[in-house]
Amino acid sequence: MKIVYLSDSALPSKRANSVHVMHMCNAFKALGHETVLFGLSGEKASAEKIMQWYGVNGFHIKLTSLRIPKLTLWWHAWNMLRGVKKLKTDVIFGRSLYGCYVLAKNGYKVCLETHDPINALTKKQREIFIKLLKSPNLIGIVVISEALKNIILSQTELISEDRVFVAHDGATIQSFTDSDIASYPWPNSKNERLQIGYVGTISQGRGIELIVELAKMLGQLDFHIIGGRKEDLVKIGLVDTGSLENLFFHGFVSPKEAALARKRCDVLLAPYQENVTLKSGKNTAKYMSPLKVFEYMEAGKAIIASDLPVLREVLTDGENCILIAPTSISDWVKEIVSLSENNTLRQALGGKASQSLHMNYTWEKRAERILAFINEQLEKQ
Repeated sequence: MKIVYLSDSALPSKRANSVHVMHMCNAFKALGHETVLFGLSGEKASAEKIMQWYGVNGFHIKLTSLRIPKLTLWWHAWNMLRGVKKLKTDVIFGRSLYGCYVLAKNGYKVCLETHDPINALTKKQREIFIKLLKSPNLIGIVVISEALKNIILSQTELISEDRVFVAHDGATIQSFTDSDIASYPWPNSKNERLQIGYVGTISQGRGIELIVELAKMLGQLDFHIIGGRKEDLVKIGLVDTGSLENLFFHGFVSPKEAALARKRCDVLLAPYQENVTLKSGKNTAKYMSPLKVFEYMEAGKAIIASDLPVLREVLTDGENCILIAPTSISDWVKEIVSLSENNTLRQALGGKASQSLHMNYTWEKRAERILAFINEQLEKQ
C-alpha cells in the first residue's frame, strides 16, 4: 500500500507536531507500506539529515519552501496536490487541514487528523473545516482523545460518531545500552540523590513554576528541566532560579538526547495545570494527549502527573503512575518524598507504565488502528 501523509509541520523543527508527524510516517513504513510525507521546509537540511535528527528512516520526504508567508498554507496545499497527482496512492491521510480540503475538492478520498476542537480554529480554518466535513470525499476524522471527540461532536452535526476515531498519541520503543545512556552529559549533580526530571517545553501551564517550588522545598533531591530555553522562564514570570544548587537547566536537546535524558532520571514529572497554553494561545488542557506522557511511559520510570480527566484516559493512579491535583504542592512534596524512599514502588510504577506503552501506545499500533479505521470507512462508502 502507498500512503501519502499531508503535513503543515516545518521539518526539521523543535515543535512536538513535527515529532508526531515523523514518527507516524516511520510507523506506516515499519508496517510495510511505502510512505510519502509532504511538509514545509524548516531549517535547511537534506532528507537524510532530517531523518537522522528524528531517529527515523525509510520513507520519502517532499518539502514546500516558505515563499509567501501570507499564502504559505494555501501554496503548500496546492503544491501537495501537484505532488499527489504524480503518485499512484492508496491512502491520503494527515494533519494538514488545507491540504486535505484541497485534495478532497479535487476528487481524492482523504482522512484528516485534528488535534483541536472547531471553536479553537481561526475563522478561516473553521470555514475550511466545515466545507471538508460536507465533502463526500472525507473518509473520516482522527482525534487524540475521547474528550476531543466528544467536544467536536457537540459542536457539529455534520459528522457521525462512528466517523470520528480516537487514537491517542504514542512513543517509539528505544533500545539503548547502559553506555548509550551514560553518554548523555549530566550536570554536576549528586548522583546518589534521587534524580527527578521534566522533559519538554517551558511555557504557561506546563507546571514549571511548581517544579521550581519543589526544588526549593526538597533540597536533598536533584531536579532537571530538559528542553526549552532559560530565557523562557522570564516569559512565564520566573526570574530568580539561579541560586538553587539542585535545579539544573539542560536547554533544548535533540529527540535522541531527550530519550537518553529520560532514562537517566529516577522519577519523571508531568505537572500540567488546568490551563495549558500553546504558542498560539490555545488552552488544550481539556482535550490534549501529550507526547510527553507516552515518552515517559516508554522510559520505564516512575511518573507523577497532574490529575486531569483527559490524562486519565491513559494513566491510572497507583498502577502506572501517581496522579495529584495540579495545585496541591503539599501532595506533590509528599509523593516525591515517598518515592525517594521506596525504590520497589518506583520500579513497579515504571514497569507498569512501560508495559502499557508496549501493549497499547506504540506508533506502530496507532498506525495499525488508523489504517483499520480508514479501511472500515471505505468499505461503507
